[in-house]
Amino acid sequence: MKLRLVLIPLLLFTLTACGSSGKPKTFFEQEGPLPEEIVNYAQQLLPNGEDPNLVPLVQRNFLEGCMIGGENRGSSISTKAMASACACAYEDLLKYVRQVTATENAAFELFDQLDKSLREDAGYATLGSDYKEIFDRCLS
Repeated sequence: MKLRLVLIPLLLFTLTACGSSGKPKTFFEQEGPLPEEIVNYAQQLLPNGEDPNLVPLVQRNFLEGCMIGGENRGSSISTKAMASACACAYEDLLKYVRQVTATENAAFELFDQLDKSLREDAGYATLGSDYKEIFDRCLS
């Protein structure tokens, strides 16, 4: 139950962090280093051995928002476990949006729509159970 309480604000921080200046149009644009606040957890955040200096903007923002959201909520999960959960959530969310859309552009648009819906007052409440299950699974 405690993990579920962490999930709501974590999800809000995570997806709302995807908005940035110079808005990307794909998941792979604007490569750069992980933010200083989370670079110490690069191994957990990038479990496939990606270069922590060449992380696409959408992924950097998602991971940063996820980590900061977890820390701000005073999560009982260790920081390394939170980093692993954030990486899992990003990968699983990408897989999901790609499975339910016909093209990569459509998948990116769906991801972007999720970001926008979370900025609204009832953001998390309007998400479908499929999305909530992704985060629940990664936090367990």
